[in-house]
Amino acid sequence: MISHIFSKTKPINFLLLIFLLAIYIVLYEGFVGIENNSSAPFLQNSVQNLGFFAKAIGLLVPSIFLMDFVLKRNKLVLTQAYTLLFFVIFTGIFTAVFKSTSLLLSHFFVLMGLRRIISLKNKGRSKKKVFEASLWFLVASFFYDWALLYFVVLFLAVFLHNKNAIQHLGLMVWAAGVYALLLQAFVIGTQGSEFFQTHYIFLTSTAPLKEKIGLELSLFFGSSLLLLIWLVTKSRNNSNPSLGRQNSLRLLFLSALVGLGLYFLSPDSGFSPLIFSFFPIAFLWSRLTEELTKTWQKELLLWSALSVPLWGLLAYLIQN
Repeated sequence: MISHIFSKTKPINFLLLIFLLAIYIVLYEGFVGIENNSSAPFLQNSVQNLGFFAKAIGLLVPSIFLMDFVLKRNKLVLTQAYTLLFFVIFTGIFTAVFKSTSLLLSHFFVLMGLRRIISLKNKGRSKKKVFEASLWFLVASFFYDWALLYFVVLFLAVFLHNKNAIQHLGLMVWAAGVYALLLQAFVIGTQGSEFFQTHYIFLTSTAPLKEKIGLELSLFFGSSLLLLIWLVTKSRNNSNPSLGRQNSLRLLFLSALVGLGLYFLSPDSGFSPLIFSFFPIAFLWSRLTEELTKTWQKELLLWSALSVPLWGLLAYLIQN
């Protein structure tokens, strides 16, 4: 049933995804999330909850539509919406992603940059794409400074898709200059010292590595790594995909590694920075779903994935 619904992208799919996302946000608010002032009036707390819900929905739903555009425009998938479903499920597993407005905004602009990077496989207007990707990553860094690491993905994309890569590197410098002018004109003004007290500090995590990893993260990335190895082995036995598609898959894999790096670098003690790795890893799991030949196998995988946030909530309630 569910595998059939999401085997093709239809308007009903987006409605179901938004509904599922709304459930995860409400559950997070009700059991884990925002702290209400017990002495505050009911109306004030209700407005706070409504604002939190509207912020999370308003920032994540555009990201879902953007991911669908990237996948379909670059023919990474044909019709299925499994990637979008897994992305929403991941937000239900790591619900801390709902609480950070700055990370959600940064994630959206990172997706905008990845959209231009992946489209570099089509040779037309490559200079414009490099400039725009650079600018989007710089805008993302305004909300979360470590988003600048995505320039690593851009560098690789330039060298993969362009023989004359050096001239494209100058476009990144030009984009940085434009971004600096925009900051000066609209943000910094005469308060540059105050701005740099809160931006581009590049704070790193002081938590021990074992605290950053944990059982939940180990299962998430461990299973994804095993899946990647299986897919790579399987692809070698099948007909080789086009060079453009291979490069797109490499870039998505690198973006997942950068997202993982952002998590370990982040001073945030929660799982919020993991959101940067959700899109490429969701695409990986969607590939597995497509590879399954029997309907019952797809149903078992998707229903099992959907049940994980519920089990996580039950575990939280038992512990607390």
